[in-house]
Amino acid sequence: MKIGGMKDISGIFLQGLIAILPILLTIALIGWLLSTLETYLREILLLVISEDAYWPGLGLILGLLLIFGLGLLIRFYLGQLILSGLNKLMERIPFVNTIYNAFNDIMRFLSPDKEEDLKQAVLCEVSEGVEVIGFITASDVSLGERDELVAVYVPMSYQIGGFTFFMPKSKCKDLDMSPSDAMKKVLTASMGTDKSVVTPDKAEVKEDEGDAKEDSKSDSKKDKNDDEG
Repeated sequence: MKIGGMKDISGIFLQGLIAILPILLTIALIGWLLSTLETYLREILLLVISEDAYWPGLGLILGLLLIFGLGLLIRFYLGQLILSGLNKLMERIPFVNTIYNAFNDIMRFLSPDKEEDLKQAVLCEVSEGVEVIGFITASDVSLGERDELVAVYVPMSYQIGGFTFFMPKSKCKDLDMSPSDAMKKVLTASMGTDKSVVTPDKAEVKEDEGDAKEDSKSDSKKDKNDDEG
């Protein structure tokens, strides 16, 4: 590879930076979270044990055990009841409820169970010739005199947030992909992923084209064998 000039050097440097930056940011974020957890829980532990009995990492282990225990607790009715009460309390406090609801929505968005809310990935026509990927979150929605609508959530690329459209089901075409794959395509603006968006009708066309190509190859091979014979 020939390197000639400052432009090539800066381009190579930028490629290296783009390659390593996501890894460094991920490691830095995880390190910051673990360090913060250790720092806060260390102060709590020192209230019940002596400093000689404390060793680095004890707060982190305690924090992970507490988080696991909380996740286990809310699987039971009593835990869900306590969590529901805390949610109602936080939502009643002015200003605090705004911050709490924002973080709560983010955590719900990142939850592994979010696919239960995103029932079906669809391709929606929002204007003539313009379609967006969305997710049906509710069916048979009524708005005033309009009924039999569907609620379609359309996320924004590289952001946590989106819009909810209410439209007739006829304006939506089912996508032949899971909600998680469709969400990944939208959030990354389809960069670094398969660029194609496949609907069931397109999948059938591709399958028919593939069968036609196979038949054509078979016929050509047969004709060639006949000529040689």
